Amino acid sequence: MELWFETNPFANGFNGLDRFFSEMTGAKSTIVPAADVIEDEDGYRFYVEMPGLDANSVEVHAEEDSLVIEAERKRPEWAKEARMHLNERHYGKLRRAFRLPEDAGQDGIRASYKDGVLEVSVPKRPESKPVRIKVEYQN
Repeated sequence: MELWFETNPFANGFNGLDRFFSEMTGAKSTIVPAADVIEDEDGYRFYVEMPGLDANSVEVHAEEDSLVIEAERKRPEWAKEARMHLNERHYGKLRRAFRLPEDAGQDGIRASYKDGVLEVSVPKRPESKPVRIKVEYQN
């Protein structure tokens, strides 16, 4: 069975274009961080690139059938006379949402942030895991 996790399939594809137009118009856009999603027999692991954040600004929550990750990267304060020569880093609100598969459980979700990467572990529901049944041989 193929799983479709992304709630917005075009989320990453237009991030650069959104940034260009938001800088031209002064509008604020939401940053969509890159992610990897891994499945094993026990559950799902989400690895989301979120460098340069205060760990207290990261919020992870499960709502209905979705996992939502939000944070904010604040722009540093520079001196008034400072001139910007290059502006490639993204500042502002970060948000990523994933539709969870039916076998994902919401109890026991864990999140940790280390070296600019947020790891969220979502366990599979116990009833969805395969159970090995011992076969008894009778004579």
